[in-house]
Amino acid sequence: MRRHSIENTPNIRSLAKFHFIAGLPRSGVSLLTALLNQNPRFMAGDNDTAEVTLTKIVESLADSRSGLELLDQAQKIALLRGVLDAVYHDRPLGSVVFDANRNWLAHTDQLVALFPLARFIICVRNPASIVNSIELSGPLNGDEQSLAKSATKLMGIKGEIGREIDQLRMALSGQHTERMFVLDYDRLTDDPEEVMDALYDFLREPEFAHDFENLGGRTAGLSGPVHRAQRPLVLPTRLILQLSGAAFWRNLKRTSATMMLGRAR
Repeated sequence: MRRHSIENTPNIRSLAKFHFIAGLPRSGVSLLTALLNQNPRFMAGDNDTAEVTLTKIVESLADSRSGLELLDQAQKIALLRGVLDAVYHDRPLGSVVFDANRNWLAHTDQLVALFPLARFIICVRNPASIVNSIELSGPLNGDEQSLAKSATKLMGIKGEIGREIDQLRMALSGQHTERMFVLDYDRLTDDPEEVMDALYDFLREPEFAHDFENLGGRTAGLSGPVHRAQRPLVLPTRLILQLSGAAFWRNLKRTSATMMLGRAR
C-alpha cells in the first residue's frame, strides 16, 4: 500500500496540533518543556492523564463486553481523539500542545491516525550518564559489584531504562520515523539555540527567540541558564563503556528520523 506524505493529507491544516515527547528517563524532558513553554503559542508538560485515559479506552474498545463495539470506526476515532481535546480543552485557539509521557512511543500508529500532523520528540542520553545520575540520587555505594548489579537491573527488559530503550528501538524501526526528532541531552545543553532552530524547522513552526539564559516561566523547578548538570562519576570505567554501548541510536546507518546527537562520550 502506498504511504502518503504527512504534508499531503487532505484538510490536514485545519486539525489541532498535538505533538508528543517521549524517551529515556533523565534525558532533558523537563528542560525541553521549559524552553517550549517560553513560546506563548505552546503548551508543554508531562500530563499523564491523556496517555492513561487513551490506553484505558483502547482496552475497552477491544473488550467485547464493554458495549463500545457498537460504535463504528468514525465514532471510535472521534472518541479517541476527544481524549486529548478534553484534557487540553482550555488551550488557547491556535495553540500547539506537547504532551510528554514515556509511553507515547507505544501508541505511534494510533496517534498518527488520530492526529495527522503529530510529531514525536524523543529525548535520549548516554545510558551510562543516566545510570550514574540514578545512583547519585540514592545512598552511594562504591562497591563495583553492587553498581554492576544495579545497572543490570535498570537496563533489563523490565528495568527503568531497559524497557524504554526497547520501546525506542521498536519506534525507530517502525513506519513513522520521518515524524521523529531524536534529541540527545548533551546536544540540547551544549547547543540549545541550534537545537531549537532545528526543532522549529522540523515542526514547521515560525521562529521564536528563546531565552537560554533564564528558563523560568511556566515550568516549575527550573531557573537560570541552560546548562549541563555536572555530576561526579561513581561508575567504574569498565561499566561506563559497557553501558555506553547500549546507545544503539548512535549507530543507525539509515533512518528517516531527524537526529540531533551530541559528541560520543
